Amino acid sequence: MSRRVLLVQLPIPPLGPEPIRGNVPLAGGYLKMFAEHRGLGDRFALDLFSSRLANRLGDQALVEAILAQGPWLVGFTCYLWNIERTLWLVDRLKARRPDLLVVLGGPEITADNGWVLDHLGVDFAVFGEGEQTFAELLQALADSRPAADVPGLLDVSFWQQRSRRGLPLVGGVEAPSIRPREPLQSLDVISSPYLAGILDAADEQMLLLETLRGCVFKCKFCYYPKSYDRLYYLSTERILANLEHARRRGAREVVLLDPTLNQGRPFVEFLEVLIRGNPDGELTFFGELRAEGIDAPTAGLLRRAGFTEVEVGLQSIDPTAMALMDRKNHLRSVERGIAAMRDAGIRVKVDLIVGLPGDTVDSVRRGYDYLLSKRLYDDVQVFNLAVLPGTAFRQEAEALGLVHQPRPPYYVRRTPTLTQADLFELMANAQDAFAMDWDELPQPCLTFPERDVEGCQPHVLVDLDAAGDSRAWPAASRRTQAFTLHVRFAALAPHRARLQGWIHEVLSDNPFTTLQVVLEPSRGHDAEQPGRWPAPQELELLWACLQQQPSYLDRFFALQPGRPRGAKRLVLLLPWRWRNRCPGGWLDAVTEWASVVWRDAPSTAKTNLTEDEHVLAPAAGADA
Repeated sequence: MSRRVLLVQLPIPPLGPEPIRGNVPLAGGYLKMFAEHRGLGDRFALDLFSSRLANRLGDQALVEAILAQGPWLVGFTCYLWNIERTLWLVDRLKARRPDLLVVLGGPEITADNGWVLDHLGVDFAVFGEGEQTFAELLQALADSRPAADVPGLLDVSFWQQRSRRGLPLVGGVEAPSIRPREPLQSLDVISSPYLAGILDAADEQMLLLETLRGCVFKCKFCYYPKSYDRLYYLSTERILANLEHARRRGAREVVLLDPTLNQGRPFVEFLEVLIRGNPDGELTFFGELRAEGIDAPTAGLLRRAGFTEVEVGLQSIDPTAMALMDRKNHLRSVERGIAAMRDAGIRVKVDLIVGLPGDTVDSVRRGYDYLLSKRLYDDVQVFNLAVLPGTAFRQEAEALGLVHQPRPPYYVRRTPTLTQADLFELMANAQDAFAMDWDELPQPCLTFPERDVEGCQPHVLVDLDAAGDSRAWPAASRRTQAFTLHVRFAALAPHRARLQGWIHEVLSDNPFTTLQVVLEPSRGHDAEQPGRWPAPQELELLWACLQQQPSYLDRFFALQPGRPRGAKRLVLLLPWRWRNRCPGGWLDAVTEWASVVWRDAPSTAKTNLTEDEHVLAPAAGADA
């Protein structure tokens, strides 16, 4: 009987209950395809865990769904947005199935990321490119051979045992020694899981495609160059076959995952291949490239191929910052290239990084002014510097004076030339300069299906004034990741402590929940009744309770300006007829902590609202 191997990729956590897009388990598809290519499909049942389940289920529901498939080994693809949740799942899976083998791979698996490798539930860790390593691990396990000598692999449990007998841990004096792995000499052997029937571009009308691995640039903020000594390509025939699959399956977009599209190969010839593969222009392409070297004819080819938008990583214009990150931007060439692409009808998204070594408040602002004065963009992304594991900046962080978050997203908090207050101010400056709100929260969601997926519930409604404990709580293993606790009350203050206890319970059960707490005064009561207007101080205390267990999204928003945001959200749901009766200064004070939604609003009510106010359309039988 074949041993079941389950490959799991958890999504970027959602900002709200809206469906998650883009969590395509491409890495798992590569692993399955290559292992079966090596003949291991006869000895192992290799399956990808359903993205539909991964994208919607709460933490405990994921544990149940994984165990229900009876795996012998579970492999997780680990990114900075899912690594903590993955390790939480590993603990729960091992508690229920101590014999279960766990393998981690992905960008979070590096020798300098000790808090991951010291985790007791992990059996094996795959470093860098994983297809060959994973297949050789399965072969060793099938043959009952030690896996410690597999290149690119760490036998974590064996290494931890040695470490606990006196050798240094990863976070200590030295990191584990891993035998280097030679990269795949051609990408054809793994491209494509779509063509092999493992993935389907119809699922999200999108195809993810790597046409090369490796990078000729050595930017110190990036992990990518570490795994490759040169560039490795996908053949023209396989590129065309992938594009044919995308067209046949009704995909609308092809996302090219190459770190830099126009590097190390005749770029015009590559674009001509894409044009051949997209003869009717049904597909749009998106990718990242260097603007240097793009002229008007090349920009025309980009547009003919199907590119409607490209991303250009400028990062900084400051000479000191460019030198320290080992990335030289030739600004005149950048300007010519961006202008050529925009003239060809291609939108250009330009990236800037705040917090680079050597950058100052003035130099970052000069970067903003440069883009604005030259009109070098259609869209701008401004990122806090993330000191990622496995990068040169992580290795040099102490020498460079980079103080950063110890857990993902690893944002820099302070540099020798920028304080944390400076970082806040610079992100606020960027919002003002480019007239946009970074990572704006979606409008609160207040309508839910009875059941979401696998019988799990996304919502519970509780009357705080009802006699006894009237909660119709779904079990912890029957909740979705995005969950709403909706409470009604005559007055909030008498129930605040009980509500704090419920919030704590929800987040203890499923700590990576995207939690929306909706607070609604009971219907049929008047605004003048005592306690009907929740006090700002009460909302601040509830917000503090929501933040007792910060997760990835909470830290992601931690250095962004504006009122507090994160994976948890407070929403006040009030009747529209109360809006002109708010106590003086109340609305400004409460929107520091909560979004306000006015229900039963007239159709003309969407004017003169603040950014933290929303309206619901009138409903039949609503309060007048």
